[in-house]
Amino acid sequence: MHVVARIALPLLLLVAVARPLFAELSSPSSPLAGTWRLDPARSTELSPWKTLELTFVIDAQRLVLRRSFGWGRRVFAEEFALDLSRDVNLVPITWWPDNRHLGAYAGGDLTKRVRTTWMNDGRLLRLSSDLILDTQQGPRSVNILSDYKVSANGALLTLTELRSTRNRPTIYVFTRVSAASGLQK
Repeated sequence: MHVVARIALPLLLLVAVARPLFAELSSPSSPLAGTWRLDPARSTELSPWKTLELTFVIDAQRLVLRRSFGWGRRVFAEEFALDLSRDVNLVPITWWPDNRHLGAYAGGDLTKRVRTTWMNDGRLLRLSSDLILDTQQGPRSVNILSDYKVSANGALLTLTELRSTRNRPTIYVFTRVSAASGLQK
């Protein structure tokens, strides 16, 4: 029994000390994590908004995205969490702030179905979102591909969005405001 205790105790201590170190090595902080502010001079026109800030909080299992739009006293913020272990996340939407004088509004069951794909060693996040928009012509199924790509030096984020209802993508360039890592409890 003493021999087992002499071997087991040091092994248990080693596992207890090494486990957090291996967890940190296996889930490095994403270069996307942090807060990003729109650079209007380099971006597609954002009308009816003037400002847009994105905040990403990411860990191995979850991604939280907060979008904050503004123009003077008019502001809108939305936040949604995606479970990265799921193939599809069902995200409730109360309003569609991306309406650019289109006469299209959140419709259907007021949810969007979001698929996540990481590429380029975590420098590119692709969200494929399916939702229903209400238009004058009736309900319309829309797919939006959103590619969030961090520059090699980590200072710029380029968001390229392509909607199934448009031929041309919209391109937004953001500068880093702050870096962050992991989800806060």
